[in-house]
Amino acid sequence: MKKRSLLGMFLVSMSASSLEAQAADPQEGFVEGGAAKVLARNMYFNRNSLSDYPDARGWGQGFLMDYQSGFTQGEIGFGIDASAYTAYKLDGGRGTVGTGMFPAEGEGERTESSTLNGSVKMKWSNTVIKYGDLRPYNPVFATPDLRLMPMTTRGIQLLSDDIDEVSIDIGHFYSSRGYTSTNHDGGFKAGYAGVDSGDVDYAGLTYQPVEEGGVGFYVSRAEDLWRQYYFNANYSFALPHEQTLGFDFNIYRSLDQGQANAGDINVTAWSLATAYGNGPHTVTLTYQKVHGSEPFDYLMSSDGTYMDSIYLANSSQYGDFNGPGEQSVGIGYEYDFGSTGYLRTTLGLRYVYGFDIDNEKVDPDGLYAYFARADKQIERDVDIKTVVESGALKDLSVRVRYAEHAFTGDSVKQLRIITEYPLDLF
Repeated sequence: MKKRSLLGMFLVSMSASSLEAQAADPQEGFVEGGAAKVLARNMYFNRNSLSDYPDARGWGQGFLMDYQSGFTQGEIGFGIDASAYTAYKLDGGRGTVGTGMFPAEGEGERTESSTLNGSVKMKWSNTVIKYGDLRPYNPVFATPDLRLMPMTTRGIQLLSDDIDEVSIDIGHFYSSRGYTSTNHDGGFKAGYAGVDSGDVDYAGLTYQPVEEGGVGFYVSRAEDLWRQYYFNANYSFALPHEQTLGFDFNIYRSLDQGQANAGDINVTAWSLATAYGNGPHTVTLTYQKVHGSEPFDYLMSSDGTYMDSIYLANSSQYGDFNGPGEQSVGIGYEYDFGSTGYLRTTLGLRYVYGFDIDNEKVDPDGLYAYFARADKQIERDVDIKTVVESGALKDLSVRVRYAEHAFTGDSVKQLRIITEYPLDLF
């Protein structure tokens, strides 16, 4: 009932003047405003666990086709979006499973999987409402795209830029399709606790009065899990001689909700990142702190696909440094090699050290037993990407991501090699 009231109040509050301005603007139309593209993505995945966890290796080819129509003409325009994703296994990694690229089949994985997605949309002034299979991305509900096929989720979303310098994002979602699923018949879970949630609702806005920075606020509810509140502030200063200094502050507040399937939750997690840039060089220093007797948890789909809804500064390629009471510090370095006229290459290096995990308050037989024997964790990341800027292979990219993560009693090395080639159909 509250969700309907909030949505109704927002729509009624939009000014008549903005509607008149929209009517006066030229409109491309349903067909003329449409666009279709295909992304060919090849991925090699190798996770080598040096403890009791199983290894995972695989190689696959994905094809991601997306179509977005324009909107019918008039004060209120209507349109559709559709996508078709296909993944083929090229190598199963000597029988290993768990790469997240292919759906399970018996004790192994399927060699081919496909999924179709569709949604309808309505536009009024600079506000768009979408219903169907969507890919929202925000600090409390973010669908990832880190394997052959992206995660999608089903529900309704409102996006508005009708207020100057303010963007509004409101959503209600009730099912999901993760990396290893082909149908939207899954739900949501707590990522680390692994227990079920019901529907997910959120509302948020970002305010950017100047190009250099702004603030954002989101509130969300994962039914029978938690309520979450999020705030961000960021600003970047321009210094002499092509130098910059930027600050990015993030904070989450999580409290249990409804049946509290993940137990009592009373957690505050925050981080601060400071980035100094000098020409092609950028150095980033980060600090992150979790307050509470539980870890900072976030959502995943029911098939085990972790969402990206953790904007804390030390959340890395593999680890999140989100244990109860944990502190972590990090340093990162990025170098832009610039353009040769044909290629552009960037390199990123990162080191994060986590300590002071309060494992004494974690039940070794409970939902968060993962942290019960932990006192520190360390991660080293390498990320290098090359993009073709001209010629017949324009926009072809090759990216290598490597992570070493050491956790008390666990050590993992993970390598991903991703090649992508986008093609605009029309």
